[in-house]
Amino acid sequence: MTLSNPWFLLALIGCIGLYHLELFATLLNMSALKAEVPDALKGSVTEEEHERTLEYARVSAKFDVLQSSLSLALFGAFWWCGGFGFMDAWLRGWHLDPITNGLGVIGLLFALQSLVSLPFDLYDTFGIEREFGFNKMTVGTFIMDRLKGLFLGVLLGLPLLALLLWLFEKFSLAALYGWLVLSAFSLLMTWLAPRLILPLFYKFQPMKDEALRAAIVKLSQKLAFPIGDVSVVDGSRRSTKGNAFFTGFGATKRIALFDTLIANHSQDEILAVLAHEIGHCKRGHVPKQIALSLAVSGLMFALLHFALHDPRLSAAFGVSHHSIAWGLVFFSIIYSPLSLLLGLISGHTSRKNEFEADAFAKEAMGAEPMVSALTKLSKDHLSNPTPHQFYVFLHYSHPPMLERVAALRA
Repeated sequence: MTLSNPWFLLALIGCIGLYHLELFATLLNMSALKAEVPDALKGSVTEEEHERTLEYARVSAKFDVLQSSLSLALFGAFWWCGGFGFMDAWLRGWHLDPITNGLGVIGLLFALQSLVSLPFDLYDTFGIEREFGFNKMTVGTFIMDRLKGLFLGVLLGLPLLALLLWLFEKFSLAALYGWLVLSAFSLLMTWLAPRLILPLFYKFQPMKDEALRAAIVKLSQKLAFPIGDVSVVDGSRRSTKGNAFFTGFGATKRIALFDTLIANHSQDEILAVLAHEIGHCKRGHVPKQIALSLAVSGLMFALLHFALHDPRLSAAFGVSHHSIAWGLVFFSIIYSPLSLLLGLISGHTSRKNEFEADAFAKEAMGAEPMVSALTKLSKDHLSNPTPHQFYVFLHYSHPPMLERVAALRA
């Protein structure tokens, strides 16, 4: 680990620079909080509700800064104390084949990272989220979700990782083949997730409210958007926050509504939210976002091709015996700042798509049902109504609620 190693400099500047960029954005965001209720929300949000929103923003920001600071400190200590080199020597002592050794490297690091993040996740779920009335999850549900996630990681992630390691061990064009494999896997998961994975965590039941179901079917017919069935998801078992989404490909889609959304919104508001989601499909946003995501991952694999076989990459982190697995791990660390920058393109596109979907909902239902739905969702989620534009630029996939309301009423 010397300053003459370009990978060491990239990693050092990237980790410290990314931390300070996030800290700067968070401080700007907190400075943009306004004590008074915005004019557009007066009559819909009380002074007490607005103050609770501001307090949630402050507490969440402080927690994020604490977590990122401690995580960076632990990572730096592990790096500078030779943790990566010690782990490499210990695993090589088992005399495993390259694929199994690589799985061990990544699996062990994943386990360590999970252990470090567990206290933060527990406090966030059972401390902050419960304090502000969001969390409805029991400890048992939290544990079961973790176990199910681990099971899926082993079932789906290990074979995929083993295949990628094998490709990079065997082929000079492994980066291209790896990108094709990962792209195919991502597309497959888009189809599988709502059918096989989400039901492991949520219960999907047929909608019992016949009047609402008939209204949804009527709206879908009006918008020439055929649906197969309408399901209700037991989101209230985990959180008070509402949501809705579509599943399925081809001519027929399935609609899933969280029970919390149904409980807290009027029929017209629910229909406006669904019209918004239909707008995403009608405007072709989903395939465009998928294409953009695949293009970004293609760039990542192209850069990986040039980095993976350079032994200086591992040396920068104190590992003397370079391997494909260590190369993947260390490249992911160095790639993080670039990933954030590339995410700016995706974020900008996503915010533009949200405005277009809102406009589609306005055409279908008029402006006020969507305005009312957005206001309620923002209030129920304690969303910051006046985020700083730089923070929005970095992190928001949706435009701030007040901007969406202004566009709807324009």
